[in-house]
Amino acid sequence: MPRERKGLTPRKSQKRDARTFFVIATEGYATEKKYFNGLETKANPKVKIEVLEKESTASSPEDVLNALNAYAKEYVLIEEDELWVVIDRDSWSAKMIKNIAQACHQKPGYFFALSNPCFEFWLLLHVVEVASWTDEVKKEFFENEKANKTRTRLEKELINVLGSYNKRNPDLSHFLPHVQKAIDQARDLDVNQDSRWIDGLGTRVYRLVEKLI
Repeated sequence: MPRERKGLTPRKSQKRDARTFFVIATEGYATEKKYFNGLETKANPKVKIEVLEKESTASSPEDVLNALNAYAKEYVLIEEDELWVVIDRDSWSAKMIKNIAQACHQKPGYFFALSNPCFEFWLLLHVVEVASWTDEVKKEFFENEKANKTRTRLEKELINVLGSYNKRNPDLSHFLPHVQKAIDQARDLDVNQDSRWIDGLGTRVYRLVEKLI
């Protein structure tokens, strides 16, 4: 039996929330979910943000897409609703990324937002000026190697800028007041906007967030 979600109803029902639903499936367990849920305070009142719960440890791009597919079969959606795959480039192969980008392109209502190298880069764009980065710093961010046993280069940069950073429970007060700054900077970095994903340092999360607010 389909599980009920706030605002949406199983397919057997003819009633549903009148708002446009943005259904988001993410690779990560905590950071992305908290960010997008928190963003609902700034969202257009005609928009409902639905971040899917992770029901297993599976996190490949295909697993993320499959979660959206299962949701679309289970709940009543309309033409205006959008389903978003939000993943990191990280160590996934170019073939895997290409397959997911193509699948989203071919499915009506599906969209793809890749962060290269990861979602922390999107967060960093809220709180720093891209113009201040040297080519060497950009290279370090793009490679995002371990800065120590527990932190990547981007996580370490967030700590340097903010004083602390908890991946499982990020302090949204650092980020939400500066969403437009992140959108503007991400767009400026997206030098090939006709491509299906960003191949260099950057993130397409701005395209989703811009629609939400």
